[in-house]
Amino acid sequence: MIYIVEAFDKEDESLAFEIALPEGCETQLAKIMNWTSPQRGDEGYNLNDAQLSNIEVLTNKCFKNEKYIFQLTCNVG
Repeated sequence: MIYIVEAFDKEDESLAFEIALPEGCETQLAKIMNWTSPQRGDEGYNLNDAQLSNIEVLTNKCFKNEKYIFQLTCNVG
C-alpha cells in the first residue's frame, strides 16, 4: 500500500504538494488514523490537526500550514 499526504490550497483547491509516507508505516498509521480494518487501496481521508502532527513525526518533516487542506490517500502499490 502506498500512502500519500496531499495538500490543497484553501483558496483555489489546487494541489500544492504531496508527501509520500515511508514504506512499512502501516502499523503506526493505523494507530494515528484509528483504523480497525485493513485499507482497500481506494480510500481518502481528511486529516485533523492531531493526525497531521503525528504524521509529521512519522515522516520527520514539518509541513502543516493553515493555507492548506490536508488529505491522506491510500493506493494499491
